[in-house]
Amino acid sequence: MTNKKETWLKVLGKGMLTLPKRWRDESGLQTGDVVKAKKEGTMVVIELEQESKQAPYRIYNDAELDEFLKEDKLSEELAVKIDNILSKPRGK
Repeated sequence: MTNKKETWLKVLGKGMLTLPKRWRDESGLQTGDVVKAKKEGTMVVIELEQESKQAPYRIYNDAELDEFLKEDKLSEELAVKIDNILSKPRGK
C-alpha cells in the first residue's frame, strides 16, 4: 500500500508541477487559487490559507496599468533635461 500523503511528481517546463487531483480535492484547491510556497532546507512546502484564498496583493487590469503609466510619464521638458544631464561625459 502506498502512502497517500506522498508521491513522486515530475518537474515540467518553467518549474511547473501538477498536484494529484485527490490532493487538490482534499485541500479544497481550485483553478485560480493562490497558494503560499516556502523553502525549508531542501523541501518546498505549499500552503493554502483556509480562511482566505486571496493573495496579499492585487492584480491590476490593463486599463489600470495604462493609467499608472500615463501618470508616471515625464513631461517632454523634463525628459529633455534629464537626457541632457545623462548624455554629458562624467568627470574623473
